[in-house]
Amino acid sequence: MGKKKTKSASKNGTASKRKSRKEPYDTKRLNRVIERLREQAQRLATLSRSMDDSGIDDITTDGHAMLLRGLNQVDNFADNASRAVREAKTAKYE
Repeated sequence: MGKKKTKSASKNGTASKRKSRKEPYDTKRLNRVIERLREQAQRLATLSRSMDDSGIDDITTDGHAMLLRGLNQVDNFADNASRAVREAKTAKYE
C-alpha cells in the first residue's frame, strides 16, 4: 500500500514537491555501488580471517541489527532493480 497524502499536503501542493523515492541508475552508478559492496565484503572477510588466525571463537559487537537491516535493504534493492530491468527489456521489445 502506498503512502497516503496528508490533507494539508494535498491542499497546498507540497506533496508534489517531495523528492521521488525512485532514482535512475545507469551501469556506471551501479558499478560504483558494487565496488563499495566488494570493499565492505573484503573488510569483513579480513576480520573473519584475523579471528581464525588468532584463534578467536567469537566477538560481541555493536551494529548487528543495523547490519542485518542493511543486508535486507540490499536484497530489496536488487529485487527492485531486477524487476525494473525486466520491465525495461519488455518495454524495449514491444
